[in-house]
Amino acid sequence: MTRYSSSGQGRDRDGGHSGGGNHGQTRGSDTWLDYLKNGYFDGNGHLKVEFVTREKVEPLAEAMCKDRVGLTTHQVRRYFGHCRAVETRLKAGGAAWAAVWSEVKKLDVAAADGASKQPPKIPALFHDFIRRNVAAIKSEKDFREGFLPHFEALVGFGQAHFRRDRG
Repeated sequence: MTRYSSSGQGRDRDGGHSGGGNHGQTRGSDTWLDYLKNGYFDGNGHLKVEFVTREKVEPLAEAMCKDRVGLTTHQVRRYFGHCRAVETRLKAGGAAWAAVWSEVKKLDVAAADGASKQPPKIPALFHDFIRRNVAAIKSEKDFREGFLPHFEALVGFGQAHFRRDRG
């Protein structure tokens, strides 16, 4: 698993380099190491506050934007819009969780594709964010009450940092 370190190097738990290359990636804070290991919720079933606080989320968004690829407003909105479309289908009652689960999993596919293009279309850290979060989603509650607020915080706090275009 990739460790986000301030040194700018992706490292796995044993200190070796993580796979997938980092494309000049700037990493966020060490506090994000295994941050989804225990899920989105505390012992009472409430969203852990660190998933939506400026102090934790904004440095992650900023690190995604410091990558030589840089994360653009258009790219992050595309992924977030996909999530909102899934949420809308669930809220409207027209789709059960089992029916949209594959749509959630497709986020990882799209991010892997975007990160592996030459040149990459999205930063490796954003791909890692999507990959880790999709892997952490086990239920509709995880998606709607865990991942979506966390992603929304990333989008909101990242607005000051996202590139406006690929120009």
